[in-house]
Amino acid sequence: MGRRSLRLRLLVTFGLGAFILSALFASLTYFGVKHLLISNQQQTDLKQSYVNAALVRSTLYSSPTELSDLLKSIQKGTDANVLVQTHGQWLARSNKASTVDVKQTTITIVAAGHATEQTLDANGRIVFVVGVPIPAVETQVFEIFKLDSLEHSLRLLGLVLLLGAIFTSIVGIGGGIWVSRRTVRPLEEVSYAAALIAEGALTTRLQVNRADREVQQLTESFNQMVSQLVQRLERDARFASDVSHELRSPLTTLATTATVLQQHREDLSPAGQESLDLLVADLAIFQSLVEDLLEMSRSDAGAVPLVMETLSAIELVHQSVRSASRRHGLAEPPVEVAEGVGDPLVLVDRRRFERVITNLMDNAHHYAEGAVAVRINLQGNQLAVNVDDAGAGVPGDEHEQVFERFFRGRAAHDRGMARGTGLGLALVRDHVRAFGGTITVNESPDGGARFQILLPIVQSEHA
Repeated sequence: MGRRSLRLRLLVTFGLGAFILSALFASLTYFGVKHLLISNQQQTDLKQSYVNAALVRSTLYSSPTELSDLLKSIQKGTDANVLVQTHGQWLARSNKASTVDVKQTTITIVAAGHATEQTLDANGRIVFVVGVPIPAVETQVFEIFKLDSLEHSLRLLGLVLLLGAIFTSIVGIGGGIWVSRRTVRPLEEVSYAAALIAEGALTTRLQVNRADREVQQLTESFNQMVSQLVQRLERDARFASDVSHELRSPLTTLATTATVLQQHREDLSPAGQESLDLLVADLAIFQSLVEDLLEMSRSDAGAVPLVMETLSAIELVHQSVRSASRRHGLAEPPVEVAEGVGDPLVLVDRRRFERVITNLMDNAHHYAEGAVAVRINLQGNQLAVNVDDAGAGVPGDEHEQVFERFFRGRAAHDRGMARGTGLGLALVRDHVRAFGGTITVNESPDGGARFQILLPIVQSEHA
C-alpha cells in the first residue's frame, strides 16, 4: 500500500476544512436570518390583523352592506386574504380567500373567544393565519398572510450563501495549494539533496534564500550534518589509506622472509612446515586485505579518477578473463555470447572492469571450485555479463549482504577453505556502480551462483 502524499493531505485538509466551516456558517446564517425575518413578519402581520378586525367590527356596526368592499380594500392594501364568519356561517370573504387555508381547530379556538395564530405549509408555501374573535357581534375574522416575498428573499439568501460557501471552499483549496507548496518544497529539496548525497555527490548542499526561520534552521542543520559526514568519511579514508600504505613495507619484508623460508622448507621440522604453510596462507590474505583497503580508500577519496573509455564489451570481457586467469593462476572459463548480441559498446574504466572480473573469478575459485562460464546476453537496453559457478550457491538471506564490506558468508568461515577478506565483492559493487551499472547474485543454471553485471549500452553494432 503506497503512502499518502503530504501535499495531497494538506490540500484536502484545507479544502475540506474551508468547506465545512463555510457550510456551517452558511447554515447558521440562513436559519438564523429565516427565523428572524419570519418572526418580524409575523409580528407585523399580527398587528395588522387586529387593526383590520377593528375595521370589520366598525363596518358591521355602521354599514354591514359595505363589508365586502372593506375586505377587498384590506386584501389590496395588505396582500392578505380575509374571511368573516358569523354564527358559524361564512358571512363574507375577499376575492382569493378560501376556507381550506383555515384549519378547523383554528376556527374552534377563535369561536371560543380566543385569538390565535398559526404558521402552516399550504402546498409547499408558507402561510400565516391569524384568527381574531369579535364577541360583540358574535363574529370571527380570519386573515391569511402569504409569505411569498419572504420566501423569495430566503431563496436569494440561500443562493448567495451557497455561492459564498463554494467560493470560500475554492479559496481554501487555493490556500492549501499555496501552503502545501511552501511547506513541502523544503522537504522535497532535502529529499533530493539526500538522494544525490547517497549516490556519491558529497558536495551537494542546500541553498538558503529568504527562508523562514524553521526552514533556515533545517537547511543549516542539514548542511552542517553533511559537512561533518564528509569530514568523517575523508578522515576514515585517509586513515585507511595511511595504515594500508604503512603496512605495505613490513608486509613486503614478511613476504620476502616467507619466500626464503619456503626455499629452506625441507630443513624445517614437520611442525615448522605446518606453521610455515599457515603463515604463508595468512600472509597472502593479509596482503590482499591491505591492497583492497588501499584501493578502496583511494576510490572513496577520489584519489584515482576514472578513466572512462568506450570499448567493445565482448573483446573487453575476453581480455579480462584471460588477464585474470594468467595473473592469478586461475582456470580460464569459456566466454559464451548469446545469439543476437552483436558487438555492443560500453563506457567503463578498463583497469577497474578487469578488477571486477578478476574478483568474481577469484571469489568463484575460493568458494565454488571455480567459474564454469562467463555468459553474455542482452536485457533490454543493457548488457548482462554473468559469471556462473557450480558451487553450493549463495543463500537467499545473503544476496544483499555479500556485497557489504567485510562481510563473509558461511562458506568463508569453513576452516577447510581459503578465507577471504570480505572486501572483494564490495569493491566489485563500487566499481560497477561507478560505471552506471548494477550487480546482483542469483542462482546459476548450473546450480551454483550467478553474479550478474548489468551495464548500459552506449552503442551497438550488430553483425
